[in-house]
Amino acid sequence: MTTLEEPMQATAAAIPHAITNPARVPVERYFSPEFAALEKEKLWTKVWQMACRLEEIPRVGDFTEYQINDQSILIVRESEESIKAYFNACRHRATALGDGTGTFHGGQIVCPYHGWRWNLDGSNSYVYAERGFTPACLDPDKLRLRECRVGTMFGMVFINLDPEAEPLEVAMDGIRQKFDLIGFDRMKVRWWKHAVLPGNWKMAQEAFLEAYHVMQAHPSLSMGAADDDYDVDTLGGNFECFDNGHAHSLLASTAGCPVKGMSMADYFIQFNNALYIGTDAYATDRDMFIQQGLLEKDIPEDQFPMAFFQALYEYAQGAGIPLPPPTMETSGYGHIFPNITVLPAYGNSIIYRVRPNGDDPESCIFEVWAVQIPAAEDAESFGRPELEGPIPIEEWPQIFKEDFQNIGRQQRGVHTHGLPDLVMSEKYEAMIVNSHKTIDKYLSR
Repeated sequence: MTTLEEPMQATAAAIPHAITNPARVPVERYFSPEFAALEKEKLWTKVWQMACRLEEIPRVGDFTEYQINDQSILIVRESEESIKAYFNACRHRATALGDGTGTFHGGQIVCPYHGWRWNLDGSNSYVYAERGFTPACLDPDKLRLRECRVGTMFGMVFINLDPEAEPLEVAMDGIRQKFDLIGFDRMKVRWWKHAVLPGNWKMAQEAFLEAYHVMQAHPSLSMGAADDDYDVDTLGGNFECFDNGHAHSLLASTAGCPVKGMSMADYFIQFNNALYIGTDAYATDRDMFIQQGLLEKDIPEDQFPMAFFQALYEYAQGAGIPLPPPTMETSGYGHIFPNITVLPAYGNSIIYRVRPNGDDPESCIFEVWAVQIPAAEDAESFGRPELEGPIPIEEWPQIFKEDFQNIGRQQRGVHTHGLPDLVMSEKYEAMIVNSHKTIDKYLSR
């Protein structure tokens, strides 16, 4: 486990705008073309990154395209057990072999320009009029599609452009042990949407790596709570950060209500209602159905949260919903380095993925998945998810809208003269600093 007090001078000497003080983040990291170019060269080409969810390629021959900077990668279901990731270029004259999402029928990847073909395992199966090429041009190894490293975890497909990268299982050490308790591999996509935001990818991601902003940015969630009402854990200060950049916040205790004058039952109910209306993801129809049923019973106010969780598990057992066992060892929210954030709840979760929008350091693609563990008999009915958007900021549910608007305000603010850096709390914003420090490790190699 890493600590924020570790010396940073070694990496600082190797890269511009480095983190030298855990309480300070240089503003240039959010808009400098030079810094973005270093990330493109040394981070995105070397790090394991989530390329798609398994539901996007359910059948043999299905593919989806993942783009990062100027690189396009095809994720292909080779067989029931095997997934391949190919650089998206014909070995003849570089034509993109796939666009978006689709299916390679007949087990053949066919170039739309000259008709060259490949099997799903990447081996070449046909060259049109091959008699016109020298034998050296037809070397089978040179004709094979070039592969990325690929692995699966948490119901997701991860890729790495570096053939020498450490195995995914090693790269995910620490966070895997925590996230395995959540049951991500059982979740299915309810909806998947995206926006193009006017901010650096790190700026957008950091809005979801701390809960310190909730009191001001999300009045429907804070419900009038003041500074003294919150303890460190409630604000998301109980962090576990790992050397490989991953981090998570341990679950906060529900022993007391953070809003003076409100009962625990009222706070719990209103908080769930706000999440249901404000996200359509973190709290779901299922949660509201269970909560409404409890409102018709005479339950002591201080026992309402525990009654909710008990009713949830009883409902899940009767409905055949394979919820993971309840435990306080799991995460309140977490970060998979470099660009995935998850906010798990009651057998469901919000998942965020943030990427640079091409080579523009001040624009990013922000995706949101709403996922849920369904009843076993309903799992197949969810089908292959389809990406919606880009959706304008003003059309998102209220809580997303509040966050997205602040990202744009921050991005404008970092250009202010006389503002050399951003101030970070080592208690409340430790996940942000840990991510920056890990970025610097990649950039200094």
